Amino acid sequence: MLAFEDETTITQKPCIRKSMSFERGEQQKIGHTGGRKKFSTYISALWPGQSLIYDFYDKMNSTTTIEYLEAIKTRVSKNCWKRLIIIWDNASYHTSKMTKEYVKDQKDWLTVVYLPKKAPYLNPNERRINQQIKSDVCANKFYANMEEQKDAVSNYLENKFGTWNNDNIYDT
Repeated sequence: MLAFEDETTITQKPCIRKSMSFERGEQQKIGHTGGRKKFSTYISALWPGQSLIYDFYDKMNSTTTIEYLEAIKTRVSKNCWKRLIIIWDNASYHTSKMTKEYVKDQKDWLTVVYLPKKAPYLNPNERRINQQIKSDVCANKFYANMEEQKDAVSNYLENKFGTWNNDNIYDT
């Protein structure tokens, strides 16, 4: 199995994108509390097929990267995959000593391929998933709490791409 993996940070503060305005020259106004809470989403697009594995974390670092890989490891063994090849960028938490040692110890089921530095266009998750989440789910909207926003992101990903849940694949 092959997976393109990438992460994105989603903030509670709404971002204003182009939208219809009935008053010429007026920017759309979105009420919000001014909170700047955020969460990170790790997303792996599986190939062949267009299903996803994803999870939410408070931040992106070596520890959460390893936690995510552990969650994927459980799915790999439950689905009887012999090997998973993950393609990801050179983020500092991907190339850290801690993560590299973990990956080295997982060589029986995991192979990691690093994309060249400064080449986000080689990872389809960048535009196809991450930017679409921010445009379709987060732009011009305010979520009162983080759980509501996580639910909106989950629903979007599941409806648009399908996910691996309960060891069954659900494609849309």
